[in-house]
Amino acid sequence: MKELAYCHKCGTELESRKHEERERYYCPECSEIRYRNSVPVAGVFVVRGDEVLLIKRGNEPHKNEWSYPAGYLEFDEKPEEGAVRELKEETSLTADQKELELVTTIHLEHPDKYVVGNAYTVSFDQTEGEIKAGSDAKDAEFLTVEEMRSKVSQIESPKIIEAAEEAIRTVNRQG
Repeated sequence: MKELAYCHKCGTELESRKHEERERYYCPECSEIRYRNSVPVAGVFVVRGDEVLLIKRGNEPHKNEWSYPAGYLEFDEKPEEGAVRELKEETSLTADQKELELVTTIHLEHPDKYVVGNAYTVSFDQTEGEIKAGSDAKDAEFLTVEEMRSKVSQIESPKIIEAAEEAIRTVNRQG
């Protein structure tokens, strides 16, 4: 994770200061703490039997690694809206927000930030369209948990595999 060196407001070199029982970045010029907050993302695990739909990233971060269709939320977007938007952008599938079920949140480290992923799930039967990699996805495929484990070094994070397992359990309990 990239460390902060300078204040984003004034450019002064940051110091370390204990605040709220944690070491924090502090700008002596602005007299303010500079927080490093996680960035929200949302995505959907589409489940078909014992498989989930993953995309191979076409861009950084994690280029050429497999992940679930997800992306950054717009400032005025609810997580469910962002999840459906990202699913369409990256796989060409559409889903109704009302059909999504929150499975888990995933805390992931990207090179310059942490992200908190709102991971939803939906059955493939509740989606429409033909799967086609789009946007920043190079590929889109259904994989079993065993297939994901066999290529764990090609998966963005083992946390993706854990969330995929939970998504499969959730959808198959409903069906």
